[in-house]
Amino acid sequence: MSEKLLTVAILAGGVSGRFGSEKALAKFRGRPLVTHMIEIAKHLSSETLVVVSNEMQKETIDSVVIGENIVVDPEDSVRCALTGAVTAFEYTTTEYVMLLPVDTPLARIPLLRSIVDLGPGYGAVVPSWPSGYIEPLHAMYLAEHAYGRGLEVMARQKHRMSDLLNSLHNVMHISTEVLKMFDPNLDTFININTQQDLRKLERKHARRT
Repeated sequence: MSEKLLTVAILAGGVSGRFGSEKALAKFRGRPLVTHMIEIAKHLSSETLVVVSNEMQKETIDSVVIGENIVVDPEDSVRCALTGAVTAFEYTTTEYVMLLPVDTPLARIPLLRSIVDLGPGYGAVVPSWPSGYIEPLHAMYLAEHAYGRGLEVMARQKHRMSDLLNSLHNVMHISTEVLKMFDPNLDTFININTQQDLRKLERKHARRT
């Protein structure tokens, strides 16, 4: 897919309650998580967004990632991944949006690119585990379609990414078993919820390098 058709949006507006501080700024391998994710995003497209929850968070992150395009969720909106996703769909200038979380710094470019390459013609392309669990924040969406449906879903007081996906037309679920050909250990989907998770990931990465 041409870069002109794709925006990669990093959702950095999470509450970080379990983490205990601003997760986007937590250091992994000496650099803030958000800078790792921006670097990954730029391998996929020159069009990138960082989505945050409020102006204070924007100022904090902007001081670390100077010059990046940072957009803010609507004031008084529910703080959740779906809100961030809809904000990304609203601000994009491209036909498709790939969503990425701010806390998966081991995401593999070939795996993400394979999802992007499948995107045209679908309302969304979403990784799916054999258990049925899905990865909606490592997925690609038809922006205008997802924006309209996202607004409808939130108007019904639903706030899960699965609620959005259930409302979209022509969604492709790609098995993580297939995606292992691009990322054998599926490190792409390892996220960081706590300080302990961060330390564990640091140790894991150190063993592999």
